[in-house]
Amino acid sequence: MEENLLVVENLKVYYNDNPGLLKKNKEVLKAVDGVSFHVKKGETFGIVGESGCGKSTTGRAIVGLITPTGGKITMDGRSISGMRRKDRYSMAKKMQIIFQDSYSSLDPRFSVGKTIEEPLSVHKISDKAARREAVYKLMEDVGLRKEQYDRYPHEFSGGQRQRIGIARALALNPELIVCDEPVSALDVSIQAQILNLMKDLQNKYKLTYIFISHNLSVVKHVCDRVAVMYLGHIVEIGDKGHIFKNPKHPYTKALLSSIPEPNPDETSMAEMLEGDVPSPVNPPKGCVFNTRCKYACEECFHTLPELEEVCEGHSAACLRLGKFNN
Repeated sequence: MEENLLVVENLKVYYNDNPGLLKKNKEVLKAVDGVSFHVKKGETFGIVGESGCGKSTTGRAIVGLITPTGGKITMDGRSISGMRRKDRYSMAKKMQIIFQDSYSSLDPRFSVGKTIEEPLSVHKISDKAARREAVYKLMEDVGLRKEQYDRYPHEFSGGQRQRIGIARALALNPELIVCDEPVSALDVSIQAQILNLMKDLQNKYKLTYIFISHNLSVVKHVCDRVAVMYLGHIVEIGDKGHIFKNPKHPYTKALLSSIPEPNPDETSMAEMLEGDVPSPVNPPKGCVFNTRCKYACEECFHTLPELEEVCEGHSAACLRLGKFNN
């Protein structure tokens, strides 16, 4: 697990907001603004944060669904940034994605069998008979019956549809799967089933996951390392144990304190965040968290902090590290 499978360096995804033909000054929405991290082979790397922080955009840029504005992405030692379409097409075999909405991500005109077989057909892998047998095997691996091969998405429950999406992602035997909130739309009991299935498949297929979620309880259960994002930036990154037991960034602390406490006798120590997330079109100068941070000082409004190593495997981007109570 020491070898890096994926390296992301200074990733940027900007969108030009065109307010009208008569306006000369077009605004730029900075969805992802200088994100860097690496993912080791065989691990589950979590990306967490509030809605709109840029975590899903990061995942989609990695698999090529979004073209980055800047930065470099390296997969298995090979740069895929600016790669030609033909080469990117072949790289798709190594990287796949599981979407949050299992219904809209499936073509309602395709049967389950055709949906799972499509990646094999597109890449011209084996003949039709062999592909069908491969689909049967994938359906069995994700907990579906081969008798369901000719059924359509609307005939399945949300959990079953997510199993179809997982089987489709596995069809090309990828090395890396980006899981974009794969269980957030499911009931809690079904979430546990899908998470356990994904863990079993990870061991069976030697998979590496990037697990994107806003649910910290789920992230704590499935991830090895975690990156915390806020307004397009990573504000803290480290091993799961460090992040959950000894968070250093005020935003991470606030997120963790918002996890519901199941014991009614325990006193809640929630650090409530005040105000709303600023617009990525007009982010704050200096530290992006300064408008909601109770520890902010004058320097925080002028200087953008960079990730600073707190201990081995744990870094945070805060100008006041060690200056407030931990």
